[in-house]
Amino acid sequence: SIKETGGILVLEVNQIDYSLAQIAQIVESNNAKILSSFIISSPDSTKLEVTLKINQIELDSIIRTFERYDYKINATYQKSKFDDDLQLRYDALLNFLKF
Repeated sequence: SIKETGGILVLEVNQIDYSLAQIAQIVESNNAKILSSFIISSPDSTKLEVTLKINQIELDSIIRTFERYDYKINATYQKSKFDDDLQLRYDALLNFLKF
């Protein structure tokens, strides 16, 4: 799964509420697959940190679905349309400055 392209999503979940089946259902309802998962639990906390590698580069629709189900998202590592637009504008600016 490390070599596969995709995005990474880090969720914070109560230990009592953790269900990989529900998390997988949310991801798969957005036409994606979980490539790998990693769970960290702290002995002094009732929270779990669930890291998911998902086979899609753009995770915006998956993030919105998790938010609708009241999941807390700690971090995302993805390529979004905003990044592409920003890169296009930056390239246009550099092209303009060359002339």
